[in-house]
Amino acid sequence: MSQSRAGKLLAGLQFHHLGFGFFWAVTFIALTGFQERAQILEPWRLYTLSEQAIIPLAVALLGFGCARRCRELPSWLSTVAAFMLSGAALLYFLVFHLGDASLGAGMIAGVLMGGSSALFFLLWQTFFVSEGRQRSIIYIPLSAVLSIVLYFVVSLLPEAALMFTSVVVLPFLALLTLQRSLSEIDLYPLTVFDRTAVATVVADLWRPVLCVCSVGFVWKLVARLGTVSSEGATMAVLLGFAAAALVVAALELFLTRGFDILHIYQMLFPALTVLFLVPSLLGNQYTTLLVGFLMFGFEVVNLLLLVTCAVYTAQHTLPPSPLYALCVAPVLACMVVGDAIGQALSPSVAGDVAHGAAVLLLCVVLLSIALVIVARGRRKVPATVSSEQLSSGKPAFPTVAETDAQIAVAESPAQALEDRQEAMHSYLRDHGLSPRETEVAELLMRGHSIAAIASKLFISENTTRGHVKNIYKKLDVHSRQELVDLGEQEFE
Repeated sequence: MSQSRAGKLLAGLQFHHLGFGFFWAVTFIALTGFQERAQILEPWRLYTLSEQAIIPLAVALLGFGCARRCRELPSWLSTVAAFMLSGAALLYFLVFHLGDASLGAGMIAGVLMGGSSALFFLLWQTFFVSEGRQRSIIYIPLSAVLSIVLYFVVSLLPEAALMFTSVVVLPFLALLTLQRSLSEIDLYPLTVFDRTAVATVVADLWRPVLCVCSVGFVWKLVARLGTVSSEGATMAVLLGFAAAALVVAALELFLTRGFDILHIYQMLFPALTVLFLVPSLLGNQYTTLLVGFLMFGFEVVNLLLLVTCAVYTAQHTLPPSPLYALCVAPVLACMVVGDAIGQALSPSVAGDVAHGAAVLLLCVVLLSIALVIVARGRRKVPATVSSEQLSSGKPAFPTVAETDAQIAVAESPAQALEDRQEAMHSYLRDHGLSPRETEVAELLMRGHSIAAIASKLFISENTTRGHVKNIYKKLDVHSRQELVDLGEQEFE
């Protein structure tokens, strides 16, 4: 992507599209503001366990429900998510800041936080799917950067102001921005997410999911070993998260071709292998460095996985929530397992260099196994899907045996979708559409409303309607549904 194109995308960025950052900021405040005290240590453990266990479970159940009903989550659930987030933040401050050390309150706070996280994840993914590759790759990482900025700003407030902001202001802004973003889209007709679709998605995307699962598991395991001070671990995690978001945004904005998850994993592995030796050779105080870099590596591949899910979903007109659940729920579950094992091992590892080195060696072995499995599972295929394949009229979901084109998509789904969009762009120009009409047509096909298109392109709604009439006339269609069907017929 050229710098001029990057500038154009950033110029058209609407602030509410980064609203995911408001939700993330609350979760950071809740996870990093706790100061360990003996009387509330057990409620804290119950809180974190409840939250981490609920997120993958809720994501999986909600995704399964959407697949069964062939419908996406209704937008009114954003209000439920915001109230759950506010309630979780309130209970968090009551238990861990005001000293109401109740096990029940800690568990309820964790359940509410986990449930709200699952809803926000799935609802925002629905919006990201409609935005296309180029906007998704800046909205997601820039939302992450915003959350870090908000966290540091809010953390400077007095405790009363911190509580009010976390319980009222940030959840309200999270709700407002999510509802405004969802109001801009009207999802295209979705493919049924049946067993054939599931089998194909698994065949296409298991490699990147495995990479993210392995790094997430190792990160949580190492972070829980008890060899890192609370303050040092917090700063390392935040810096790693912010650096990862900036790197992903920069890679995708300013490079002609971005990186996919598998290539990133191959580059991370040797760096991690070296860093795993540092605590063993120089002392446990350097585990902080390892935790920070693990967080950086995990968030890079995790953010790329979120973008990959959005791109793959749009490419195959799949329901966003079930596909997100299929790809992300295993990652969340691996993080829960890694955290639980880390807590169990922590007493024996703390202060014991030999045990600590053994655990770090185990982490290297696990990452190596994942790398070998991914490398052995890959086939030599073309780098992208050819234009002949895109226009051959084959079904969106061939059988699993027809893997060549599908593996090409798995290697670089973003590139495959970019090729498809370029073919569509050329098709629209060849049928007499002006550059502005082409932009409007592409946004219409992705489900954007007239008002949303006008806002994104900085034109009036009347002008947008005029462009839509010209598009219908030139392409000989009479509705947006016919325009969507035309795109599927020509390019699937």
